[in-house]
Amino acid sequence: MTIQAAIFFLLGFVASWISGRFVTRGAAIVQGGAIGLCGVGALMIGMPDVLAEQFVWAMVALLIYGLIGALIFRSGQAAREKFAREEAE
Repeated sequence: MTIQAAIFFLLGFVASWISGRFVTRGAAIVQGGAIGLCGVGALMIGMPDVLAEQFVWAMVALLIYGLIGALIFRSGQAAREKFAREEAE
């Protein structure tokens, strides 16, 4: 994996957490778009050989990446809900 791919993957994870933590309306759309664009960008720019030669493994990697991004998104939402409960008290 190249540095470019790692940066794209990390950018997607950060965008997932930020959209879960701070975006209230349409957060799932923002998260899905960010994780999709960053994942595909990482494969196309950072790891084009994997995408070209081992397409099935690249899709499995994107699936796993999306699932991890969903967990990070959900943790951001939980942090937002916890903050809202604490502020309401």
